[in-house]
Amino acid sequence: MSRVLVIGIDGVTFDTLDPWMDEGILPYLASLREEGVHAPLRSVFPPITAPAWASFQTGMNPGKTGIFEFLYSKGGLDDPVPVNASFRDGVPIWEILSRNGRKVIALGVPLTYPPEPVDGCIVGDFLMPRGARDFTHPPELLDEIESALGPYPVYHKEVYQKGKVGRLIDEAFEILRYRRALALRLLREKEWDFAIAYFEGTDRIQHEVWHVFDETHPRSNRRETALYRARILDFYREVDDTARLLAEIGRERGAVEVVLSDHGFGPIHYYLNFNVWLLEKGFLALKRDALTRAKTLLFRAGITPAFGYRTAMRLGLAGLRLSRGVGGRSGLFRLINRLFLSLDNIDWERTRAYSKGNYGQIYVNLKGREPHGSVAPEAYEGTVRELMEELRRIVSPEGGPLLSEVFRKEERFTGPHVARMPDVLFIPRDMKYKALGIVDFTTRSFIEPTFGNSGDHRMNGIFLARGGPIRARRERLPEVSICDVAPTILHLFGEAVPEDMDGRAIEEAFSKEWMGAHPVRFREPYEARPKGERALTEEERREIVERLKGMGYVG
Repeated sequence: MSRVLVIGIDGVTFDTLDPWMDEGILPYLASLREEGVHAPLRSVFPPITAPAWASFQTGMNPGKTGIFEFLYSKGGLDDPVPVNASFRDGVPIWEILSRNGRKVIALGVPLTYPPEPVDGCIVGDFLMPRGARDFTHPPELLDEIESALGPYPVYHKEVYQKGKVGRLIDEAFEILRYRRALALRLLREKEWDFAIAYFEGTDRIQHEVWHVFDETHPRSNRRETALYRARILDFYREVDDTARLLAEIGRERGAVEVVLSDHGFGPIHYYLNFNVWLLEKGFLALKRDALTRAKTLLFRAGITPAFGYRTAMRLGLAGLRLSRGVGGRSGLFRLINRLFLSLDNIDWERTRAYSKGNYGQIYVNLKGREPHGSVAPEAYEGTVRELMEELRRIVSPEGGPLLSEVFRKEERFTGPHVARMPDVLFIPRDMKYKALGIVDFTTRSFIEPTFGNSGDHRMNGIFLARGGPIRARRERLPEVSICDVAPTILHLFGEAVPEDMDGRAIEEAFSKEWMGAHPVRFREPYEARPKGERALTEEERREIVERLKGMGYVG
């Protein structure tokens, strides 16, 4: 196969896109669905941008890539640092192809900063420090880009503020149009065999204003919907048209077209406060000092972060804090954790487990791993079993089990990084319930209506492909994994699949005749090249962490 073009659209799902394709809102994606193959694309757990794209790049699960969250932690409560490409194990698809004589382009894909040397072009992702100038390969590419297009927009800054939704949408359009112009320029002017262009605006729009275009959301406001829903749909139309323009260049060069997302999306109606649940169940204990007692009295009286946030919103104070965009929101959450109960108030000697991170993750407070571990190694298995049994007993307000999956890390992950992962993980049966990780004790209630973001991630993204040996008819395939994409691309190029990849080539996406003539081949793993480490200063570390907090990604 001569060329492959991949278009990454962050956080979209067929649940949302299928009706819009049917209505004619997304004609390019509809044509791809009609003329090729498509399948739900199962993300990794947790379905977060950084680990999902790391697994896309390498075909490996997070236990091998080492990327499990936006922050890299050696385990438990150590001081984590923001992830970047230097933390990721495994060899990314563009480096494999480059080693095998292909020219490559990667534009904005998460976990591409700092950029690794390849035969081609790389433009790094939003996980770089503010003001960085070392995010392109070759280095002179940045000056070439900015001399033609102006300053490069690294990340989205706007967050939802009532009455100011237009600013958020305007920014999303501006960044999309810049990235589109850059992608078109690189595809037209550079030599390439493999290219991927990534667009994240869909993720930011859905996080911040799902309730604006979804009239069934509990926080939906008729006036906002009337003012902005059509404009949000226009943004999706422009994303679709952007993909069309890129694909036209690809088709001129005989490229197979692939469109994918790293995870899906949907509304969130309720937060699940698992540190509150662990406190109620006796797995977690609070200190007995005067400050913690005072915070506990406020907590039990209902004076909680959720109460404070909603009060600030009503008084207009949150708007002041948010006037600086994502940084302002992170400052608000930092203030909340200082004023109310937080992990700083936990009595670790009497605590057996705690929750840290979004989507459903519990750590055992294990001696020898945690800074103040209380659970002896011989009691670890019993603690894990007890946690899992209690989690499976939780009843949803609608009846039946609240959680559809409860599992221990060893059941889903393999590799040298499993020891660092949370010990017990779980997925709600209905993901309108979200385990909250941005504040530690949100409310005195285990289940609380949401504040902040109104939409969040789902497990299934999208995969569509057309051209070359791909089956040339509308066919919905069974669910595939995001780890399957890299081996599938290698197979398209006639390359053997490394044996350390967890994914597989999606053979059912190809014509039977082509597969008969081109069986999947395997080879020994590629040896990772030494990475040039880009150490962050303490100021840079704090800035990236605060930005991620403002986006609602980390606590």
